[in-house]
Order: sequence, then structure tokens, then C-alpha cells
Amino acid sequence: MQRATNVTYQAHHVSRNKRGQVVGTRSGFRGCTVWLTGLSGAGKTTVSMALEEYLVCHGIPCYTLDGDNIRQGLNKNLGFTPEDREENVRRIAEVAKLFADAGLVCITSFISPYAQVNAKTF
Repeated sequence: MQRATNVTYQAHHVSRNKRGQVVGTRSGFRGCTVWLTGLSGAGKTTVSMALEEYLVCHGIPCYTLDGDNIRQGLNKNLGFTPEDREENVRRIAEVAKLFADAGLVCITSFISPYAQVNAKTF
């Protein structure tokens, strides 16, 4: 894969801490990522959706990224080869980081099958 040479990272002018003071109801609230992983059918989605509902009811801004939903949109071009699974986790981690940097609690529920990929991602 050829990488673009004209892409430069642009630093935000508003810090994550400053953004956290504006987003949400708690002074100085900062976003974070809660990463739920487990086998298929283990209850990750059920737990993540219940946690999201609880947090929203308590005034904490959050969003759930579910593996099945992401595979129907952002990652619909990926299969289930080891390389595609690694790319799936990488993309999800990038999106979760954006949500957290925006001051939300990002709850993720995915099958993350490879420990070495998880170690690189986090």
C-alpha cells in the first residue's frame, strides 16, 4: 500500500482537558474508552448498551461502538483474515480515541482475537 506524502497531522487548538470542561455536566470531565472483548455471544453488546443507558441517565455523555454495527458501515470492506481482523481493531481504536478526545465515554464491544494486536493498539 502506497502512503500519501502530503498528509500532515494537525494539532488541535483546544486541549482535551479544556474540551472536557465544556462537554458533559461535570466540571473537568474527560472522555475515556471502555473496551469490552470476549467470545461471540458472551454478552458484550448487552453489557455495553446497558452501560451506555446508565451513563446517559446520569448525565455522562457516551456512545457505544458495537462490532456488528461497525462491520456494516465503516469496516464493511473487511473480511475475517488475520490482517483484516487487525485492521478492524485498529480502525475501531482510532474512532474510539476520537470520541474520547471529544469528551465522551466511548464503550466498545468487539471480538479482539489477537493479544499482540491488542497490545499494539492500546
